Amino acid sequence: MKNKRPSVEQNAESIETIAGQLVAMQMLLETVIIDGIRSKALSPELMLNAVGQGLEVFPQNKHLSQNELMGAVGTLNSVLEALTVATTGKVPEK
Repeated sequence: MKNKRPSVEQNAESIETIAGQLVAMQMLLETVIIDGIRSKALSPELMLNAVGQGLEVFPQNKHLSQNELMGAVGTLNSVLEALTVATTGKVPEK
């Protein structure tokens, strides 16, 4: 019996499912970061340094595709926004 390859629609549905899972995990991680900073369990300076280093290093990584780079930088920018909320209590203006 031959293995049937998934259809384009099945592949698209799988990708969308994984994307939704990643968005939910990012939201939960940002919630943990905000709570950690507000409860003084995490250092905002450490988090800002880590995100800043990521924003510097990811664009220099030649092994990342443009889509991977866009996802990484977008996620780190979202974490920066979460850090702003955690430290100031205000959502940054866009």
